[in-house]
Amino acid sequence: MTYARVSATHAFPRPGASLPQAMGRFMAGAFRIRGRASRSEYWWWMLVNVIVLGTTQFLIPALVSGKTPQPTFRVGPFGSWLFANIELFTLPATVAPSSPLASISLLFAGIWIIITVVPGFTVAVRRLHDSNLSGWWALLALVPPGTFVLLLLAARRSRREGARFDI
Repeated sequence: MTYARVSATHAFPRPGASLPQAMGRFMAGAFRIRGRASRSEYWWWMLVNVIVLGTTQFLIPALVSGKTPQPTFRVGPFGSWLFANIELFTLPATVAPSSPLASISLLFAGIWIIITVVPGFTVAVRRLHDSNLSGWWALLALVPPGTFVLLLLAARRSRREGARFDI
C-alpha cells in the first residue's frame, strides 16, 4: 500500500470507530492536519489521554504518598493547553514524591505530554474540519476559557460541507 493511498484513506472520518481503530487512526495521522476525524476518533483519544494523565499525575502519586489530594482550581499562566497547566487536584505543597514509583509516574506523565501534544493538536484540528470549522479554532486551547469552548466545538456533529478539508 502506498503512502498516498494510506493518507487518502485516513483523510475521511470513520464514524463509530472502536478504540483500537480510533487509536490506530490517531497514530497514523499524528502529524497530519489535512483531512477529518469523526467524533468517536476524537473522543476515544480524549478518554485515553485523560486516563493516562489522571493515573500518572493523580492516582499513583496519591496512592503511594497516602495523602488525599486537596481540590484546587488554579489555571496556569498559559491557559489550560495541557493538563500540566491546569490543576484540579494537588497534593499539599510540603509533600514531594518521596517514592521512586511516584517519581517515575510523574516522569512518565511529562514524557506522555511531550510526545502527544502535537498529535493531540492535529486530531483536534481534524475534528474541527469534520464539523466544517477552520482548524484555527484549535488555538482557543491557548486561553483558559477557550479549552471548554473547544470541547463544545469538538462535540458538534459531522457536516457534509467538511469534505472541503479532505485531501
